[in-house]
Amino acid sequence: MSYNTKNYTEQGGEKTVIGGTLEIKEGASVTGLSANPLLVATAEALGGIKAEEATVGDTVEVKIGEDGILYVPTYPVAPEIPIATNQADSIAEDTAALVTDFNALLAKLKAAGLMVADEE
Repeated sequence: MSYNTKNYTEQGGEKTVIGGTLEIKEGASVTGLSANPLLVATAEALGGIKAEEATVGDTVEVKIGEDGILYVPTYPVAPEIPIATNQADSIAEDTAALVTDFNALLAKLKAAGLMVADEE
């Protein structure tokens, strides 16, 4: 009687053949696999990606291109940054004139969306 199996270790233990499914449970680890070259990442598989660890402020979405390259959008995007109208240098000679110049600056920042408008 003979017995055939898809998964087996050859005599001497130098080679193990997986002809079925190899399932690695959560919490398990695999050692000795080469990370060079890294596996290509796709939309279906993570692949080998080397990157710094994320921090609390990291919220930029990343995507995998058809070329297997990881893409991160530039942030912030320049057109989304509003620009306030220029405020001329103050030549105020008293406090009242300085308050007027300062309030003009605040109005321009609010108009550009760089500061929350006053509550009415």
